[in-house]
Amino acid sequence: MSLRYRQEFSEAGDVLDPQVPNANQNELISEFNGGLDRDNLLNTAISEAQIVDNAFTKLHYAAANGAIPTSTTIRSWLPLSDNVLTLTLPQDCLLICEWGGVWAWLGGYTTLDYIAEDAVAFRITIDGTDLCVSHWFGSSAEYNSTHIIGATPVSAGTHVVQVEVFLSRVKHNNLQFSSDDMQSFVIVGARELVIEERRR
Repeated sequence: MSLRYRQEFSEAGDVLDPQVPNANQNELISEFNGGLDRDNLLNTAISEAQIVDNAFTKLHYAAANGAIPTSTTIRSWLPLSDNVLTLTLPQDCLLICEWGGVWAWLGGYTTLDYIAEDAVAFRITIDGTDLCVSHWFGSSAEYNSTHIIGATPVSAGTHVVQVEVFLSRVKHNNLQFSSDDMQSFVIVGARELVIEERRR
């Protein structure tokens, strides 16, 4: 067992508080309740045959190859409908989410403009909250790809993880949105969302 430290100390004259002895007891309990690791288990104490599938990690994925055209009028985040996963988790855990995809600029693809150009960005959200966001990719590169990854603890229950895309014309000097109309649009090709559900 690893070294555990006493959390609370009592002295003569202290007001009796049940939380004091409980804190010290919980310090030991936590070592065995969810804290079993190489500090307190022999190398061969648990065999692989004793561990059920998905006891510690579970993988979820959503992959697609079909092209998704986007609109030149988009100026908000748009979900990629086939890169969405709804997970029902039996316990609190850590979600490690990653997405990779390729895309091409079509319909008026333009060469580099040093004032402004069309740009695209991608993000992964969990229950509508940003987990990770890519930087902006300009239309001066006709074909491109990216990989984004993020991790966050989540509570037990149902959670929706989805990938979204944003298109806009941006200014080169500060990457701020431009009010100009877009001159091209993106077709997203092969893509995959992979989620690792990591349990204690």
